[in-house]
Amino acid sequence: MQSWQTCALSGELIETPVISKVSGHIYEKRLIEKHIESTGTCPITGRPLNLEDLIEVKVAKVQKPRPVTATSIPSLLSLLQNEWDALLLEQFQLKQHLEQVRHELTHALYQHDAACRVISKLIKERDQARIELAQLQNKLNHKVEVETNNIPEKLSANYVSEIEQNALKLTSQRKVLRKQQSYFDQFPSPQILSNYEIKQQHTQTQGGISLDIYANYVLVGGQAGLVSLYRSEVLLYQNQQNNQAINTIKFFIIDEHLRFVSSTSEGDLVIYQYNTESNEGIVASTIKVGQNITGLEIHPLGYIAIIVTAEGLLLFYDLRSGLQISKVTDFEGQCKFTSVAIHPDGLLLAIGQENSQIKIWKITSGQLVAQFEGQEGSIIQVVFSENGVNLASCSQTEVLQWDLRNPGQFQKLFQSQKISSISYDRSGAYLAVGENKNIHLFDIKKQQEFFKFESHRDIVTGIKFGEFNNNIYSCSFDKQVNIYGN
Repeated sequence: MQSWQTCALSGELIETPVISKVSGHIYEKRLIEKHIESTGTCPITGRPLNLEDLIEVKVAKVQKPRPVTATSIPSLLSLLQNEWDALLLEQFQLKQHLEQVRHELTHALYQHDAACRVISKLIKERDQARIELAQLQNKLNHKVEVETNNIPEKLSANYVSEIEQNALKLTSQRKVLRKQQSYFDQFPSPQILSNYEIKQQHTQTQGGISLDIYANYVLVGGQAGLVSLYRSEVLLYQNQQNNQAINTIKFFIIDEHLRFVSSTSEGDLVIYQYNTESNEGIVASTIKVGQNITGLEIHPLGYIAIIVTAEGLLLFYDLRSGLQISKVTDFEGQCKFTSVAIHPDGLLLAIGQENSQIKIWKITSGQLVAQFEGQEGSIIQVVFSENGVNLASCSQTEVLQWDLRNPGQFQKLFQSQKISSISYDRSGAYLAVGENKNIHLFDIKKQQEFFKFESHRDIVTGIKFGEFNNNIYSCSFDKQVNIYGN
């Protein structure tokens, strides 16, 4: 009689038993399945049999008897020796495999490093090629003495279209943003600003005249042509340009590189490029305007420079090509422009004059839309508020705020004898005024001063508010660049 523990086909102990519906015999599952696949019959009775006729039996696992070779001590020692030999062989094979993997990894890392070096070299060559191309275009298309015959008075239709589309987008964004109280809640109160003190300070070799910021980068133009770029506490780049005073310096962004442009009273417009990956800066090109530049602004599009001159000219340059794209001569020889500011939407310009007047110019139509009078003395600086409604102007003796909704109406915010610079914050709630060695902070809504910094030893020449007023930046003739905060 067959035991349920043995296979009817092989006579060996069963690991996975199945029983046949046809004959009732018990088989090892893998053996009977192979037999059915090859013959299709029962190995005992010879009757037809298929896989559906097999029923798997659930039984307790049977412990196989010890082999004859493991019934004595010498046999056990022999088994252990064989196992040890197999273990050592496996360990040797693992070591070989590990060494092979290490070699492959080393080779892959070497290839990766070589690829990174090649990519870095290609990027540098690409950037250099771009610079050389821009310089070549500048040499071919832009002469040192600017020719007036071929330059249009008004911007071309393509530029006008881009400016108008961008203005619609910026106006919509500003309206949505200014309706959100959560946006204004991010700005510190006058009480918090009153507790600000110097938290960082940079000492330069010459006094600073102009100042601009972008993210956590600080840009300073010096009295004798020194251009300095800082990030937090680190000096990233410096360049000395012909000992000409840098009267204006501005960031502009057109690609992944950090770019900025400086202007001098001698008529040079110098474009710089700083690679944030390689930490290298270069002078990309120099545009000879040929006029006494008194004011420089960057259009919100990012690549149009707007220049005013002491001769009464209004000039537009495309910083991508270095070409002059418009030259407004309506006021040439009639007045002396001293400063320029662009409206947050990019449609209007405010141009300060030596005769204390302020012209409001519409860029897209190329027309004068308003003229403000009432300032005492020559206009030093004009600046638009981010709310799009207010315009501030200063002379050496007073600071006025104009309401664009009511042309000609103004409020006198401050009066002194040595006013040198003004700046709105991004919320439009505060105005900073540089007066002699001090910086005065004004609450626009209350129209009153609430704090004064007394940290410089000479005239304050530039002031900027950081993002959400987390920092306030200033430069001065005392060769110090101060960063105020908590």
